[in-house]
Amino acid sequence: MDSTLLHLLASIDGWQICAILIKAITYATCLTMSGGVFFLMIFAAYLDAAEVHTIKRFTGVMTLIAAALSIARIFMMSGMLSDDLRGMWDIQFLHMVLGSKEGLALSLRLPCLFLLAIWAHAGERNIHPALPLLAALLTSASFSAVGHVNELEGETRLLAQLLIVLHVLAVSFWVGALWPLLHITYDRNTLQVAAIAHQFSKLAVIIVGILLLAGASLLWLLQSFSAKAWQAEYGQLMILKLVSVSLLSGLAALNKFRLTPQLRHGEQSAIATLRLSIVMEMVVAGIILLITASFTTITGPAATG
Repeated sequence: MDSTLLHLLASIDGWQICAILIKAITYATCLTMSGGVFFLMIFAAYLDAAEVHTIKRFTGVMTLIAAALSIARIFMMSGMLSDDLRGMWDIQFLHMVLGSKEGLALSLRLPCLFLLAIWAHAGERNIHPALPLLAALLTSASFSAVGHVNELEGETRLLAQLLIVLHVLAVSFWVGALWPLLHITYDRNTLQVAAIAHQFSKLAVIIVGILLLAGASLLWLLQSFSAKAWQAEYGQLMILKLVSVSLLSGLAALNKFRLTPQLRHGEQSAIATLRLSIVMEMVVAGIILLITASFTTITGPAATG
């Protein structure tokens, strides 16, 4: 590991560690929640009532955790501003945080999360199906209100925010589908799992394309491509993230080109391998979210605009 990155990691204090963890878990729960909604909207016809109920309830739990952590992050940022535990409850500092971009993101995200929590526990007959989909979309959009893209100006910032939304939506579909996919491998036979995995992999090709295009465009807008920029702290973290994304893409390719065809041919042993692959994808996705959470907490791009 490069000495620049080691020095950065060694300099992280307790506040920053807590902030990174809260932010990463908030990302994970929001992505899982949104992805669960998208998964149910797309694959409901392939699922039985019990599976739909289980996935909805899991999505509801993720929604409540996301809401709690989004609120906790406001208090954490207030404490970071004051560098004092008592500052977490200080009205002046809390007012400053709520008046920032973080407060704007929270005001957009919380109503959506509460709506999704009601949807997850109340049943489809009580809420129009378009509402949870809209809430999931707006939750993803809330992440464009914060971060380094807001340091850009004019049309460039607007473009970057749009790319953030597309990027988060693509990640939500991919990462958010992992738990539902893992769940159905325990409840269905090989050919049934193969049918769902095949349909998912067909959509995933498009989603990964959007993910890579949006991610590369954001990187172009935010990061200088000089050798010096890549040797800086932000560049080193970005390299680590790109390596992790490559590993995640490799696991996804394994699922699509090897495991799914094996499942379609009725090879029962492929189920266990698919489960292991999905778990590995979850672990790598968690690492990527930790790295992403570190960007706006401990460092920033070498050059913007």
